Order: sequence, then C-alpha cells, then structure tokens
Amino acid sequence: MFKMYTKVLISLLVCLSLVLTTVKSSNHNEASAVSSLTQPIIIMYSLLTQKDVNQYEEMSGSLAHKYYYFQQLNTKIALEKEKQMQDKEETKEKVENAVEQNKDKIVQSKPVEKAPQASNSNADKQENAVEENPKKIIYLTFDDGPSPYTLKILESLNNFDMKATFFMLEPNMRTYEKQLHAIIDNGHTPALHGVTHTVSKIYRSEKTVVDEMAKAQSTLMKLTGTGTTLIRTPYGSSPYMKPSYKKAVEDAGFQLWDWTVDSEDWKSKNGEYVKKVINQIENFRYKDRPIVILMHDRKTTAEHLPELLTYLKAKGYSSEVLNQQMTAFHF
Repeated sequence: MFKMYTKVLISLLVCLSLVLTTVKSSNHNEASAVSSLTQPIIIMYSLLTQKDVNQYEEMSGSLAHKYYYFQQLNTKIALEKEKQMQDKEETKEKVENAVEQNKDKIVQSKPVEKAPQASNSNADKQENAVEENPKKIIYLTFDDGPSPYTLKILESLNNFDMKATFFMLEPNMRTYEKQLHAIIDNGHTPALHGVTHTVSKIYRSEKTVVDEMAKAQSTLMKLTGTGTTLIRTPYGSSPYMKPSYKKAVEDAGFQLWDWTVDSEDWKSKNGEYVKKVINQIENFRYKDRPIVILMHDRKTTAEHLPELLTYLKAKGYSSEVLNQQMTAFHF
C-alpha cells in the first residue's frame, strides 16, 4: 500500500512538472507537444502497473531528466526502508543472542535458597551460628584485674592456646605486680580500666576520665615498660560517656572499647555465665561487629573458664587480642 501511494504521489508530481514545462515553452512543434502530453500518461501507467516505460527514448531531455530523478528518488526511499528493516532484525538478533549467552551465568550466580528447617536442638543452633561467622574469631576480655585469680585464668588460656585482653585497674596493677607481668609474658594484651571504678569520681568531667586513664597508663609503663592506648571505662561507655567525654579521650590518644557479648559473670555463682555466653554467640547476628566477650578477673569466672574454652575450641573458634589498628567498637 505504501509503494502504491508513493508511486501515485511521484506520478502527480511528474505530471505537474511536465504541464508547467509545456505551458512555459513557446517554441514547441506539434510532435513535441503531443509527446509532452502523452508521456506523463505513459509514466503514470508504468508506475501504477509496475511496467517499464518503453517510450522513454521519445522523451525530450528535460522530461527524461525529471523522470529519472523521480525514479531514483523512489528507489532510494525503498532502499532506506529496506535497510531500516534489516537493522531492526539484526538488532533483535543480537539482543536475543546476548540473552542466550548470559542465561547460564545468570542462573549460576543466583543464590540457592535453603528451605528453613525447624529444629529445637542446641546443636543445630550452634551449627547455624558457625556458618554465619566463617572467620570464627572471638575476642576474650577480662576487666578489673589483676587479681589473685589471674594466674588460674592464664593457665586455662594457655592450655587451650587462647589469647585475651586484660582491662586493668591502676591500684590492682601495683598490688598484683606478679600477675601483671605474667599477663604480658604469656603474650596477652594489657589495657586500661581507670583508677577508682567509681561513677561519681571518674565521670565527674571529661578531664577526670582522661586523668584516670593517663594515671593507669603511667603506672603500667613504670611497672612493665609496656604502653597501651586501649581503654574500657567502668560499666561501659553508655550512658556515662557523653559525646564530649568520648572526644576528650580520643583527643588524648586513647581507643575506647566496649563489648558485644556480656557474660554477666559478676552475678554468677556457679558458672551460669558460660551458658549465657554460648547462647549469645549462637544467636550473634551482627556481621559488621566483632565478637568481644566481656568477663571479669574473679574467682567464679576463673573456675568455669575451661567450660567456655572447651565449647569455643569444639566449634572451631580462635581468639585474638584487641589492638590499636582495629576500629574500636563502643556503644
């Protein structure tokens, strides 16, 4: 249908052009006049019936030129339309080929969803916890030492090839200097817990917090020749460590640490804290946080520590010490 409309349009244009040419020409003879009037009819008939113009040799130069011009125009339009159709087909084919080639990759990269399995056993929960913590690294920390029970804690850690970080009070470092040296000699990390451990004193101002940590740091250096910038404020940084307090200790060069697993061993009498720690580890879902376990340098903790370390070893966990290169976690 498009070709037919095109041919009619071109034919009308040819006729109009020829008529105008005939009217303007004043020196035509009778033969040329008849030829000029009959030739448009021949051309239109040829275009509509798709037949060749056999009388083209009888055309005048001007008429032949116009005919061939419109014939070339019609051919050019047809070729461009055909090329557009070919380009569309090629583009469609390329897209289909690209989709087909990448189908396998898309299927392979899609994560395989596991159907949830109902289970009430602790063994299944522990297994799930291990899968979500592929590195299996934990950080054991002990507050309030050194104490008479430090050596027993160190013995258990050595037996299980575990390392820990000890946040120590300045008076206890002076009182239990032997235990303080044992912590360092056994490859554990000394850290600071302040001096008074009294809320009304240490949290009186930004300055009192910094002063207590600076005093504990000075005592540690004097007694052992070892320095540290790792600190943990008494009872944790929340709610006492206001933003200005945190900035003050940071400006003083200290690195503030809290914890992500609270054993609550301070209120445990028969090792109940072990189950609490295990339960929190099994349900630990903070993939962007380290597993930092808070414990205290005290008798009950020391006595039942082997139970916790046995569990950690059985589940493939290893312990590392906190260090100044890590990004400190605090509340």
